[in-house]
Amino acid sequence: MTAKSLPYLYGLLILSVMLLWIPGQSRGDQKEDIPPATRMALYKAGKLMEKDRFLEASEILEKFRKRGGTSHEGDPKGYNHYLIHFTLGNCYLMTRKYPEAEARYRAAITLNPAFHTGWMNLAKCRHEMNAHAEAGHAFLKGYETAPKKDPGILYYGAVSFMTAGETREALKVFRTLLHEHPPQEIKLEWKEGLVQAYFDSHQEHKALPFIEELSEKTKGKKRRQWQEVRLHTYLSLDMKTKALRYVRRLILEYPTEPRWWKGLAHLHLKENRYGPALVALTIKGFLDPLTTKEQKIVGDLNMALGIPVQAVRTYERLAGRNVDPDLAHRIAQGYIRLHEPSKALEWIEKALLTEKRPGLALLKGDLLYELKRYPEAVTAFERAARGKKNVGRAWLMAGYSAWNAGDPARARGLFQKAAGHSRQKKAAVKALQRLDRQVGTDFK
Repeated sequence: MTAKSLPYLYGLLILSVMLLWIPGQSRGDQKEDIPPATRMALYKAGKLMEKDRFLEASEILEKFRKRGGTSHEGDPKGYNHYLIHFTLGNCYLMTRKYPEAEARYRAAITLNPAFHTGWMNLAKCRHEMNAHAEAGHAFLKGYETAPKKDPGILYYGAVSFMTAGETREALKVFRTLLHEHPPQEIKLEWKEGLVQAYFDSHQEHKALPFIEELSEKTKGKKRRQWQEVRLHTYLSLDMKTKALRYVRRLILEYPTEPRWWKGLAHLHLKENRYGPALVALTIKGFLDPLTTKEQKIVGDLNMALGIPVQAVRTYERLAGRNVDPDLAHRIAQGYIRLHEPSKALEWIEKALLTEKRPGLALLKGDLLYELKRYPEAVTAFERAARGKKNVGRAWLMAGYSAWNAGDPARARGLFQKAAGHSRQKKAAVKALQRLDRQVGTDFK
């Protein structure tokens, strides 16, 4: 299971944009004097903003701001007061003029670097602009300047960095979150984000304690998903004993859940425990139809366990009308194990209709030879000899087939071809000597 398949999908929550301001309040609980002209401009703009008339409000504030020129010094009337810039930023943000909003928020926090809400709304604005890394840095400043340290702000910052692909930075923020706040303040969904970050940075072993917690404390569908992630993580970390113990526990808890029986089968297969794997897959099949791949595995397990009749039944159910060469080969092998070469030959011939593999032709030749259909066997072995593997054996068997078919001259030529291959040379020479004695000539 990849990080993308985790049940947690991170995304920023929509932050509330403060539209109404109590004159005189800006730095937490600390009050400051606001020039009367500034207060009046903010009041007029605020009344319009209450009615969603943001464009008109921004026009009032821009007109007021421009009366002060560009200098921030000697500004007794507060034309460039940071709250003017901030409220303008709110107007632009609500009308989706994000670059203008960002410029005003930056102006506000330049004038008042300790302005917590300015940093938070700047983060919101950057998020809307898809400038996620910059949003993350703004959230961190918002956390630093907050009158009360809100762990949620750190979470927003971490998620912003994750969205930007800066996983290392996100993990730093998550570690700060866990270090500076007690467990009761940490929400489960935040730990989901931390797991995602660990997966993104390929540190599954560090994610595991949080995965285990999430698999125990989440509810409903999400809990099942985290249980699956937990099992997969055990497997990916090669923690086979833990994985087996856990999947057995899950089966006791959810005996009718097919995914856990499938997981148990997978664990047994990894350890080559074919019998228990077959049992687990069989039970899974009772609860939920087996996939094509799973049915093939069931067939293969039956073959490996010496139950070819069950294997053939499984393979034939899968085959249907559209014959897959590999499946036809499996069925043929099953019939060979059942000592039914005629039925095996039928399936090999079906496979050869769609794929002319030399290996299939070689097996066809073997079956024809066993059935004493020697002339046909010669043709099959000669076809097999066109391949790159087992060429010498194909020529040798073609020679035996021709000999048994009563064609010694053809057999001689085929044995001579087989003698050109090191593995079959000794057998081919002996066959030629026997053939020579039979027909009364000497092999030179």
